This record gives sequence, structure tokens and C-alpha cells, in this order.
Amino acid sequence: MSNVSSPSTAPEMDEVVNPEERMSEANGLKESGNESFKAADYKTAVECYEKALEKMENVPSDFEGYKPLKSVLYSNLSASYLGLSEPSKAISSANDALNWDPNNKKAQYRRALARFNAGNLDEAKGDCMKMLEEDKNNNNARMLLIKINQKVKEHAEAQKKAFGSLFDKVGGLYDDREMEMKNKKQKKYEDYTRQQREKGEEELDFAAWELKEEEEAKKRELERIEKVKKEEEKQRNKGASEGSRSATSASAGSSDKKAAGDEAEIDEEDRKIIQETSKMGYCYFGKNKPEGNLTNAPIPQKIETAAPKTAVSSKQSISSWNSKGTTYEEKDMSSWCRETLKELLSKATYVNEPSVNGHPNNIVEMLKDINIDKLDDKSTIERMEKLTRMMHRSIIKVVSVDNMECDAQIALIRATRRYMFDFSCKLKLEISIDTDIGSMVRGKEDPDESSASVYQAILTLSEISSEMEKGKTYGDLMKISYKDEMKQEHVELAKYMVDQFKASVTDRIKEFMDNYHMQ
Repeated sequence: MSNVSSPSTAPEMDEVVNPEERMSEANGLKESGNESFKAADYKTAVECYEKALEKMENVPSDFEGYKPLKSVLYSNLSASYLGLSEPSKAISSANDALNWDPNNKKAQYRRALARFNAGNLDEAKGDCMKMLEEDKNNNNARMLLIKINQKVKEHAEAQKKAFGSLFDKVGGLYDDREMEMKNKKQKKYEDYTRQQREKGEEELDFAAWELKEEEEAKKRELERIEKVKKEEEKQRNKGASEGSRSATSASAGSSDKKAAGDEAEIDEEDRKIIQETSKMGYCYFGKNKPEGNLTNAPIPQKIETAAPKTAVSSKQSISSWNSKGTTYEEKDMSSWCRETLKELLSKATYVNEPSVNGHPNNIVEMLKDINIDKLDDKSTIERMEKLTRMMHRSIIKVVSVDNMECDAQIALIRATRRYMFDFSCKLKLEISIDTDIGSMVRGKEDPDESSASVYQAILTLSEISSEMEKGKTYGDLMKISYKDEMKQEHVELAKYMVDQFKASVTDRIKEFMDNYHMQ
């Protein structure tokens, strides 16, 4: 920006930093970025905000207005990345904004929105709840929370639909129970709102109240489980210290009295849970009590040296207590499946690299064989497709795997493992088509002279699951959309390329399923 009068003075001038001048320049760039943002020119807005941050690099952090401006710039950067549909960068920028100013409301909301767009629903919900705790009148957070809850509900319904065949036997009993639970919850919420009005205190909306109730229920459940486990441990220790089974009746009588005294420590609610689960044929917490387990009384077994774990033995059951797989058990594999799918789908590709050896003589010969008067003939069409591929260098590659939403469980039912999954995502693609025959002759030695046309596209994979609808393939659940207008001469070729790429994606899904069945 400034003119250097002589080389000798350059180092000294570079070292001098005028904080006020740098802050002023940063503010100017911020305003330029705001104008670009209003015009929906998000890319230019990003450049302006990043340049503004660069201007502030050598300004002392305790300089007046430094921290608020830095937080605003990162927050605006987050908003721009949201406009560019880059949620991961938007989340990172919002985090930076909150590091400089934890009370930046716009940054809080933009991070929540970015997390929602990225499919991180739990984190987005947590952000919204925090914003509503600080300000119950935050309408942006309230509206986003409604969207999140709706999305969660849709996921639950889709999962229920995908895996519902496993539970068809319970029929209407499940629906009746679900309706009863909903009615109880609604009544409880009405009681809560009435009490709040009587106290003159503010009320949470149903979504916020429901989340708070769930968190409190989880806390109570953890406390209850811990309490029952301690009780169970006490019973085991007591049994071990009694010695042999040939104890006197007097000793047995005193033990019964002590056991009765210990059981009194379990509250009435815990007792009901144990009794109800016992009626269903199995009770984990009561498995050491003869009356709580329908199987035979435990018999001392010889302890054998544990054999090394193998892939086969690990697949017999999900947990050690269910070694024979006779009880229904479920293991959540969503996180593993999400990461594995991202890795495999990113490797899907389509490449057509014409052979230089086949050009130009083979092309001329094929042109002679094509009968223009019989374009509807199948063999003629096949020749033309082959010829097209010989004359074009075409590539489809995955730029990123976005909006991955995945639910997966391994269920053990009657000693049989069921591998269930359901996922949706978007593959951001780059499609390159080089129609210049000369570039094929030059090959890869002169890439700067390539006349390739590059198109941006999104391949959406919707509700792909382990329970596929009869007659459908994975390719039927993939939909392509282009961000750029395609040249007319590339349209038909692009259709062929996308079909081949879908086949590659299908292969990656099958590879995922093979890996999944090894878990």
C-alpha cells in the first residue's frame, strides 16, 4: 500500500504497526464484506472478512475494540460460509467468534444453524437450549429448535419404518402404549404450565420442557441403576462371605433377616421396575435371586483359561452376559457406520481415459462402419457410444461427502445377528469432460492446453437402508442435480457417465455392507 523510498528503510517500515490505522482498515474491509453479503456475493464477502482479520494480526489484543471486532468478523465469516453451503467451515468460524466473545448471540445462532445443516442435530439442539436459557424470547433459536425436533421426529419415523418389520408381532400393543405415553406427557406439561402461571414465572415451550424432562429422567435413571448395582454387589459379597451351603438353619435365618433389611434400601419405584421386568422372563438386576430368574439356580463351574478372541467368537453375541444369544439385544453402530460410509463413498469415481494408441486410425475406421441411416439400430448406437468414449476424456470425482445422516444397529435376536442401517447423504461432485481430440493426442504431458469443461453437481442418496423395497436398486435412490448449465453436446455423455458413477457408488455401499457384517 505505502511507497518505499529506499531498500534500507523497508525493514523499519514493516516493523512499525499503527494499531488505529490497522483497525480502521479492518473496519473498512468489514463494511465491504457486509455489502457483498447483502448482495449474496458470499465468496467476495469471505475474502473481505479474511483480509480484515489479516489486518488485525499485529494489533495488540488488548487494544480498544480489538476483541469485539475480531468476534464480529469471525461471526460474519460464519454467515458467509452458511451462504456457500459449507457448514463445517461455518462451525469453525462461529467457534472462533465465540472464543473472542462468548456472548456473541449471532455467532451462537450461526453455529447452531451450521450444525443443523451438517446433520449434527444433538449439538445444534444443545446450542438452541443454551440460547433459550439465556433469553427465552430468542425467536430465532425457538424456530430452529422446532425444525430440529421435526427432523429428529422424521428420523425416528424413518427408522421405525425401516426396522418396523422386526416388531410387527407386538401389533397394536405398541401403538396403544405409545399413545398412552403421549397423553401422560401432555398432561404433565399442562400441570407444569399451570404451576408456572400460579407462581408468576415464565414457561418453557413444549420442546424445551420435553428436553429438560428427558435430561432429568436420564439423571434419575443413572442414579437408580447405580443404586441397584451397589445393592447387587452387596448381595454378592454377602453370599461369598457365608462360606458353604451347609450353614445352620439359625445362620440361614439370620441371613434372611439381613437380606430383608438390605432390600428395604431399594425404594418403591426401583422395586416395581424389578418386579415388572421379572414377569417378562428375565431381570438383569435380579439375576442373582432365585425368584427373579426363571432359569435354574446357578451351579459353580470350573474356570477355564480364556481363549484368545477371534472374529468368529466375537460375532456369537454382543455382550458377555448374553453369550448364547438367547435374549434380544441391540448395539448402536451409527457412529462407526457414519465414518466408514464417508470414507468409502469418497472413493467412488468414474474415469474414462482414451487410449492414444487407438487414435486416430481406429476412430476413422469406426466412423466408416456407422450407418447414419440406421441410427435407431442397437449395434449402431453401441458403436457410437464406444466412439464417443474414445474421443472424450471424462472424469467424475467426489469432492466431499456432506449431510451424512446415519442410524445403524446390530441386533441379536434368537441367536441370529441382524445388521440394520439407514442412511442419507449428499456427494459433492466435480464432472470433467474434455471434447478436444487434440488434447487426447497430447495426453497428460500438456495439461495447460486442455479444453476440459468442468461442472459442479450434487448426487443425493436418500434413505438407503438394509431393508430395500422389493424391485428397487441403490441406483434408484440416487438423484443427480447440476449447479452449472451444461453444454448441449455434453448432456447425453454426462448421463452415461453418471450411470457408470452410480455403479461405482453401489460397489462402495456393498463394500461397506461386507465390512459391517464383519463387526
